[in-house]
Amino acid sequence: MIDPSRTVAELVLEQPSRSRVFEELGIDYCCGGKRSLTDACEARGIAPVDAVAALETAENEPSEERDWTQAPLPELCDHIVSRHHEPLREELPRLDTLLEKVVRAHGDERPELAELRTTFVALRTELEEHMVTEEEELFPLVRSGGPYDAEQVVELEHDHEWAGSALAKLRELSGGYDLDRALCNTHRATIDGLHALELDLHQHIHEENNVLFPRALAAA
Repeated sequence: MIDPSRTVAELVLEQPSRSRVFEELGIDYCCGGKRSLTDACEARGIAPVDAVAALETAENEPSEERDWTQAPLPELCDHIVSRHHEPLREELPRLDTLLEKVVRAHGDERPELAELRTTFVALRTELEEHMVTEEEELFPLVRSGGPYDAEQVVELEHDHEWAGSALAKLRELSGGYDLDRALCNTHRATIDGLHALELDLHQHIHEENNVLFPRALAAA
């Protein structure tokens, strides 16, 4: 029986496949991973017993995710760069171009599209600066065993929190990534791409907030 007093992050670290359940329930397991399952459910208006039932149903589902809580820290850094940072450097400009086209074609019909692009551009700028900071400052220290600046880790977590808020805004402005709202194929590709970005960033931030940062600080 899953204990709802445990944190959401603990539950995902114990079984990575649970992240899919939290995505379906709309429960934040990355930036909000330190909340108990009970508190996270209350924030979403979900009965904890229903969340527990959904999690237990998924208990035996296989997960392709590696258990990064046991991997060497330098290997985890390499994984974050190759699995998340490098694809982002290609995907962010692509989505920016798509959004520019959608706003140009449909901005008069859907005024919220301009705000959608403004929010995305701010997120893109933040992410690109954030990745450079990690790759040039934090990750080399992690690979060498420290010492670490705890304040820098706190600032990076704050960046993640802001990114989480931006993702929530993108979801709201896109109608929950509802493809039925698409006005053309370009708009459809944009909605699909933003949804994929959200899913990847949730996993990305989880691996840093709930695995890399605590392990690095503990090792130091």
